Formats: sequence, C-alpha cells, structure tokens
Amino acid sequence: MPAVAVVLSTVMNQSPQEVTSVIPLSNSSVSRRIDEMAADVENQLISKKLKVNDFSLQLDESTLPDNSALLMAFVRFLDVDEICQEMLFALKLTTDTKGESIFKKPEVYF
Repeated sequence: MPAVAVVLSTVMNQSPQEVTSVIPLSNSSVSRRIDEMAADVENQLISKKLKVNDFSLQLDESTLPDNSALLMAFVRFLDVDEICQEMLFALKLTTDTKGESIFKKPEVYF
C-alpha cells in the first residue's frame, strides 16, 4: 500500500488516503482476485494459443516439503516464428506417483 500511495500522490495528484481506504484487502478478496486472474490467463492461453496451434506437453512431477506430490504441466508452441513455453497447470497428486496416475491427470484436465 505505501507504493500505491506514492503513485497516487505523484502521478495522479490524488489523495492516497481517500483512494486506498476503499480498496478491499481482506484475505478472501485478494485470494478471489488472484484466482480470477489465473483463470483468465489460463483461458487466454487455451483459446488463443493451444486451440489454434500444435503444441507439445511436458510433465514434471515434484515433491513438496510436506511430502505431497505435485504434477506440473508445461506447453511449448510456435507463436509467430518464436517457440514459447508456458505453464499450463500445477495439480497435487492425491493418490500416488505411478506413471498411470500421472498420465490420467492431463486426460482429466483436457
């Protein structure tokens, strides 16, 4: 918030207290906005890139500090003569880390 106050007062010549007092900063509001932005980025990636281009899929299984398994999926595709790589998803593996379980996750996702 201090950085926002400086920008408001310097760039926009507005009182930072008036503007920042109406910005919702509860955990649920921030979490909801992050989820909305992530869903929007994911939808743009799928609709504007993956549905119109061929792509390759890379899966990476990793273990978190609490010993739970995480499956990350990355896609690579050609975008205007440039190879791009984006993270598609990161999902917890709730059962095991066998190959069959890992390869079922992308099937369910797609």
